Amino acid sequence: MADQTFRLPDLGEGLTEAQLVAWRVEEGATVEVNAPLCDVETAKAVVVIPSPFAGTVRKLHARPGESVAVGEALVTISASDGVAAEATPGTLVGYGPGAPESGVRRKARTAVAPVESGADVRAAPFVRQLAKEKGVDLAQVSGSGPGGRITRADVEAASSSPAATSSPAAADGERRISVVGIRKAIARQMVRSVSTIPQFTEFAIFDASNLMAAREQRKASGRPMTPLPYFIAAVVKAVQAYPLMNSSWDEGRDEIIVKQPINVGIAVNTTHGLLVPVLRAADKLELGATSEQSAHLIEGARAGTLPPGQMSGGTITVTNVGASGPVETGTPIINPPECCVVAFGAIKPRPMVVGGQVVARSGAWISISVDHRIVDGALATEFLTALVAELESIRA
Repeated sequence: MADQTFRLPDLGEGLTEAQLVAWRVEEGATVEVNAPLCDVETAKAVVVIPSPFAGTVRKLHARPGESVAVGEALVTISASDGVAAEATPGTLVGYGPGAPESGVRRKARTAVAPVESGADVRAAPFVRQLAKEKGVDLAQVSGSGPGGRITRADVEAASSSPAATSSPAAADGERRISVVGIRKAIARQMVRSVSTIPQFTEFAIFDASNLMAAREQRKASGRPMTPLPYFIAAVVKAVQAYPLMNSSWDEGRDEIIVKQPINVGIAVNTTHGLLVPVLRAADKLELGATSEQSAHLIEGARAGTLPPGQMSGGTITVTNVGASGPVETGTPIINPPECCVVAFGAIKPRPMVVGGQVVARSGAWISISVDHRIVDGALATEFLTALVAELESIRA
């Protein structure tokens, strides 16, 4: 038996730290190779970290709610001889190489409600965050999910009961929310976007009659589909006609990098904030595959189960701002280092001129924000015109 200290690895995305959400083991417990050790929240996703060693847990070096730097001690395991994983120190099994060992200091965080090691509380990280915000003690909540797992509905119900505790608040009624993990990353990304990218926005309205007819036909045949896959397919075709929209600006060399695969980021509203999972090689997918894969990504983003690798590498982003309300349009902010973001508003009846007559037709606004270093107004207009044409020519 030899003590092995497992240090937080880089999860393959160049991250520098992660927040410990919950331990899945306790000191004195026996673990096997690849058994889940803990849940951590990075700037992009919630990740389950497996054990690279088999043996007995001797020491947990961090508490839930603390931020742990890459390369810092996470857990010490008294490993059984010959059963260590074939991973080098600092390597996360199934993810990739980690950073060298370092002595970066750890500092406490308070964004996640603390959970004592070994506490039998089963809840997803976003549920824990919601409980924190609503002042609900998860130890006092009975879970209605599979295996007693606490759901969002359980927290909502507990927060509305007379016995629920109030949210943390100052005497004057103010409430402070610690910004860490995904929310912190979103804030930094948005500041980077508006402070480093000279961006402008253009708008258009498209006739969605053909799109809605195609949806009705698919529904009648037992293959229902949301508008999103049609939006993505139209964006891909427009990008193929105007490849410069699928590019980025190299700030170090003052060069434009035109991307080959069209990896479409899909903006998803979650309890963590706005996440952007990436539909890779969207230009290679048929409409049905686009629908299935995008639905999987959206579900995973909302559940907090996507690995970091599926939350990066986008080359152009789409956001359906009309999906959750009667939002007409907006000025979307570019997701660096991309060149363009496309926003779709709500589809609803609108007055349109058809054959010289004003008639009610299904329609929606589109807005695109582009990097003016790469794209000028004329090219943006051509791209938007092509996008409208693709949407209006949809056939079932």
